[in-house]
Amino acid sequence: MDFLYLSPEFPPYSRMFIQCLNRRGVRVWGIGEADFHAMPEPLRASLKWYVRTDLDDPGAVRQAVERLLGVQAGMGLNPRFDRVESHNEQWLRLEAMINAAFEVPGIRPETLDRIKKKSAMKAVFISCGFPVAEGEPVRSVAHGLELARRLGFPLILKPDEGVGAGGIFRIENTGDLEAALARIDAPYLLERCFDAPIVTYDGLTDLQGCVIFENSLVYGDGVLVYVLGEDPFFYVHRQIPPDLARAGRRLVAAFDIRGKFFHFEFFRVGGAYYPMEINCRPPGGPILDMMNFSADVDLYDAYARMVLGEAVALPAEKKYYCVYLGRRDRDYTLSHAAVVAAYGGELVDCAENPPLFQQAMGRYRYMLRSASEDRIKDMAKRILARHSN
Repeated sequence: MDFLYLSPEFPPYSRMFIQCLNRRGVRVWGIGEADFHAMPEPLRASLKWYVRTDLDDPGAVRQAVERLLGVQAGMGLNPRFDRVESHNEQWLRLEAMINAAFEVPGIRPETLDRIKKKSAMKAVFISCGFPVAEGEPVRSVAHGLELARRLGFPLILKPDEGVGAGGIFRIENTGDLEAALARIDAPYLLERCFDAPIVTYDGLTDLQGCVIFENSLVYGDGVLVYVLGEDPFFYVHRQIPPDLARAGRRLVAAFDIRGKFFHFEFFRVGGAYYPMEINCRPPGGPILDMMNFSADVDLYDAYARMVLGEAVALPAEKKYYCVYLGRRDRDYTLSHAAVVAAYGGELVDCAENPPLFQQAMGRYRYMLRSASEDRIKDMAKRILARHSN
């Protein structure tokens, strides 16, 4: 199998997929923006060939693909790719363009809006009978102000196409809205803001679109709150509520997600789940590792086996709750050494985050697991406790 991977250097967990694919006998070809020699040696050794180019330039990307096909032909291989993947929301349009241009199975440009644009996602949610946050795309400042009068405050103003919490504004009053609208120059949605818990339904589908692993995250607060400076706290739940699992599987089918990871976000309002958005990629940051730690599985290798068409059986039961805690440059009650001494038996990872992730995820991360939800919450409370001023 010949597998084309976009941006093998980022996100950082990309190298795990590539190394597992290589170990399974897949020839992995890379296109990205990093200097090849700046990549970790195990990643370099797992790539059959790599071309550095500007991923924001579709023409340059197409030339890079053609160059790789020429390399294949020079090696006596059939010049083709069986699959293109990035595991990065930012490059989904490139993935679709390459699939269409070079006749590779997978997503196509004409179906991409429904998995990239929040307005198109929302239309699918509504067609499936899900309740959604009331709101619509903003056509002008006057329309935004009229919509705000109709919906009432607080509101959320968010990009129609974007990743994570970037570019999102919480709007408390007319002044906030006018100031935010003056700063934006791309399509945005204005929606009612729910002060409700956010939960996720995440997982992996096989080539036929069947869910072969599922997961749910519980956030201590919303991601936007973390970007604004709160200490991140979220965890993998051991039990997925049946109603949430049913809702998630309906959306997997509605969006026809095949052979991919997915990450869906919902507001839990009373007993109902209001879908916010869907992503056809793994959940961000360290969450794949948390999913692995929760069930003692290897989703990187499971993905490689799935791509090769193997029947992949993964345990439905989670053995542990796995929590992520992010600390910033603040005066905490427990020092790092005290955290390690107190919780070393439950600590599965701790390190400084890459600078790009620190605003949302904290400068330092701690990942711990326990079979007890109360224990997880108690560890979070103690590790994130600060000295009073």
